Amino acid sequence: MSTVLVVDDDPGVRQILREYIEIEGHRVIEAADASFAREALAKERVDLMFLDVLMPGESGTALCHSLKDDPECRDIKVILLTGFDGERSWQQGLRCGADIFLVKPVNRARIKVLLEELLSPESQA
Repeated sequence: MSTVLVVDDDPGVRQILREYIEIEGHRVIEAADASFAREALAKERVDLMFLDVLMPGESGTALCHSLKDDPECRDIKVILLTGFDGERSWQQGLRCGADIFLVKPVNRARIKVLLEELLSPESQA
Protein backbone atom coordinates (compact mmCIF):
# COMPACT_ATOMS: atom_id res chain seq x y z
CA MET A 1 0.00 0.00 0.00
CA SER A 2 1.34 3.41 -0.99
CA THR A 3 0.94 6.61 1.00
CA VAL A 4 -0.45 9.64 -0.81
CA LEU A 5 -0.31 13.18 0.57
CA VAL A 6 -3.14 15.45 -0.59
CA VAL A 7 -2.33 19.15 -0.13
CA ASP A 8 -5.13 21.59 -0.90
CA ASP A 9 -6.65 24.49 1.04
CA ASP A 10 -10.12 23.39 -0.08
CA PRO A 11 -11.45 20.66 2.27
CA GLY A 12 -13.95 19.57 -0.38
CA VAL A 13 -11.18 18.84 -2.87
CA ARG A 14 -9.21 16.96 -0.21
CA GLN A 15 -12.29 14.86 0.63
CA ILE A 16 -12.98 13.96 -3.01
CA LEU A 17 -9.36 12.99 -3.60
CA ARG A 18 -9.29 10.99 -0.36
CA GLU A 19 -12.31 8.98 -1.50
CA TYR A 20 -10.89 8.34 -4.98
CA ILE A 21 -7.47 7.33 -3.63
CA GLU A 22 -8.73 5.14 -0.78
CA ILE A 23 -11.04 3.26 -3.19
CA GLU A 24 -7.88 2.26 -5.05
CA GLY A 25 -6.37 0.86 -1.84
CA HIS A 26 -3.91 3.58 -0.91
CA ARG A 27 -3.42 5.39 2.40
CA VAL A 28 -4.12 9.14 2.42
CA ILE A 29 -2.68 11.94 4.51
CA GLU A 30 -4.18 15.42 4.15
CA ALA A 31 -2.65 18.86 4.56
CA ALA A 32 -4.36 22.22 4.16
CA ASP A 33 -1.23 24.13 3.12
CA ALA A 34 2.50 23.85 2.45
CA SER A 35 3.54 24.18 6.09
CA PHE A 36 1.29 21.28 7.14
CA ALA A 37 2.58 19.31 4.15
CA ARG A 38 6.17 19.84 5.33
CA GLU A 39 5.19 18.63 8.82
CA ALA A 40 3.62 15.50 7.35
CA LEU A 41 6.66 14.83 5.18
CA ALA A 42 8.94 15.10 8.22
CA LYS A 43 6.93 12.35 9.95
CA GLU A 44 5.85 10.04 7.11
CA ARG A 45 7.26 8.38 4.02
CA VAL A 46 5.13 9.55 1.10
CA ASP A 47 5.07 7.99 -2.37
CA LEU A 48 2.91 10.54 -4.18
CA MET A 49 1.55 14.04 -3.61
CA PHE A 50 -1.44 15.82 -5.04
CA LEU A 51 -0.43 19.45 -4.61
CA ASP A 52 -2.65 22.49 -5.19
CA VAL A 53 -0.88 25.30 -7.04
CA LEU A 54 -2.60 28.24 -5.32
CA MET A 55 -2.72 28.08 -1.53
CA PRO A 56 -2.36 30.65 1.24
CA GLY A 57 1.27 31.14 2.15
CA GLU A 58 3.74 29.12 0.12
CA SER A 59 2.45 28.13 -3.33
CA GLY A 60 2.31 24.56 -4.52
CA THR A 61 4.86 25.29 -7.24
CA ALA A 62 7.31 26.71 -4.68
CA LEU A 63 6.83 23.67 -2.43
CA CYS A 64 7.28 21.30 -5.36
CA HIS A 65 10.47 23.07 -6.43
CA SER A 66 11.96 22.86 -2.95
CA LEU A 67 10.98 19.17 -2.61
CA LYS A 68 12.64 18.30 -5.91
CA ASP A 69 15.82 20.03 -4.66
CA ASP A 70 15.77 17.98 -1.42
CA PRO A 71 17.55 14.59 -1.66
CA GLU A 72 15.13 13.15 0.92
CA CYS A 73 12.03 14.13 -1.07
CA ARG A 74 13.05 14.36 -4.73
CA ASP A 75 11.74 10.89 -5.58
CA ILE A 76 8.21 11.69 -4.42
CA LYS A 77 5.95 11.85 -7.45
CA VAL A 78 4.06 15.17 -7.60
CA ILE A 79 0.76 15.87 -9.32
CA LEU A 80 0.07 19.60 -9.38
CA LEU A 81 -3.60 20.61 -9.21
CA THR A 82 -4.96 23.88 -10.51
CA GLY A 83 -8.23 25.48 -11.40
CA PHE A 84 -6.50 27.43 -14.18
CA ASP A 85 -5.90 25.91 -17.58
CA GLY A 86 -3.42 28.09 -19.38
CA GLU A 87 0.03 28.06 -20.92
CA ARG A 88 1.59 30.02 -18.05
CA SER A 89 0.24 27.58 -15.45
CA TRP A 90 1.57 24.60 -17.40
CA GLN A 91 5.00 26.22 -17.76
CA GLN A 92 5.20 26.91 -14.02
CA GLY A 93 4.24 23.31 -13.30
CA LEU A 94 6.89 21.92 -15.58
CA ARG A 95 9.58 24.28 -14.28
CA CYS A 96 9.06 23.30 -10.64
CA GLY A 97 9.62 19.60 -11.38
CA ALA A 98 6.09 18.23 -11.15
CA ASP A 99 5.47 14.86 -12.75
CA ILE A 100 1.90 15.61 -13.86
CA PHE A 101 -0.21 18.75 -14.14
CA LEU A 102 -3.94 18.20 -13.59
CA VAL A 103 -6.71 20.77 -14.05
CA LYS A 104 -9.60 20.72 -11.56
CA PRO A 105 -12.23 19.46 -11.21
CA VAL A 106 -10.68 16.04 -10.80
CA ASN A 107 -12.19 12.98 -12.43
CA ARG A 108 -12.24 9.59 -10.69
CA ALA A 109 -11.24 7.68 -13.83
CA ARG A 110 -8.24 9.99 -14.40
CA ILE A 111 -7.16 9.66 -10.77
CA LYS A 112 -7.38 5.87 -11.02
CA VAL A 113 -5.16 5.84 -14.12
CA LEU A 114 -2.63 8.23 -12.57
CA LEU A 115 -2.41 6.12 -9.42
CA GLU A 116 -1.85 3.00 -11.51
CA GLU A 117 0.82 4.72 -13.61
CA LEU A 118 2.69 6.47 -10.82
CA LEU A 119 2.42 3.89 -8.04
CA SER A 120 2.97 0.69 -9.98
CA PRO A 121 6.04 -1.34 -8.94
CA GLU A 122 7.68 -0.54 -12.31
CA SER A 123 7.37 3.23 -11.78
CA GLN A 124 8.79 2.95 -8.25
CA ALA A 125 11.98 1.21 -9.42
